[in-house]
Amino acid sequence: MAKTISLKACIRKEVGRNAVKSLRGSGRIPAVIYGKKGTQPIELNGRDLYEALHSAHTENLLVDLKLQVEGGEQTKLAFLQDVQHDPLKDTVVHVDLHEISPDEKLHAEVPIREVGEPEGVRSGGGLLETPLRRLRVECLPKDLPEEIEVPVAHLKIGDSIHVSDIVAPAGVLILNPKGQTVAAVSAPVKEEEVVAAATTEVTQPEVIKEKKVEGSPAAAGDAKAGSKPAAAAAKPPAGKK
Repeated sequence: MAKTISLKACIRKEVGRNAVKSLRGSGRIPAVIYGKKGTQPIELNGRDLYEALHSAHTENLLVDLKLQVEGGEQTKLAFLQDVQHDPLKDTVVHVDLHEISPDEKLHAEVPIREVGEPEGVRSGGGLLETPLRRLRVECLPKDLPEEIEVPVAHLKIGDSIHVSDIVAPAGVLILNPKGQTVAAVSAPVKEEEVVAAATTEVTQPEVIKEKKVEGSPAAAGDAKAGSKPAAAAAKPPAGKK
């Protein structure tokens, strides 16, 4: 099942670019928690967040959030919806959380993990194709899987697995179309086909030169360049008058 991490948070009273920059400078991470009553800006401890994320081996994380408020502490269960990183420093700059209820079903995408080496690859030189890498699921938070295993060792060349063939974990409903292909083993490419593709002559496109139309500036220019001046043509031969 999906891992649950514990984080402490405080209400973020100031928003805006300058406030967020100052917050990150102090080692805190700005975040937003989305719920039925709207959105609420919060802040997380940067070190606690880094440790929690680095210890996780899945994209789907449930967060046991301890929110410090006036007069005490509120406990919220949230789904880690998005983690934004700085593209240059690779540090976390913002986190989105979605508040959920333990008895309310959620929708999430779960990675697929192929188990085993297909027979068609092992003995026939085929190629395993995996056009679908994630499955959309519906389940209670406690039933959310880290991944869904799909056995592929029995696949021969030409065989395939569809969504309808997958046995979902208990309490999990797969929402993808049943006919969608999850994995397939294709035949190996013959050496003759590779050679033929490599030696296929590439036909160069024919270059059509622009036809000069009589009376156009270009045609007139060529006519002038190829003719002698009238004065030179009328000049008599040397020695004669």
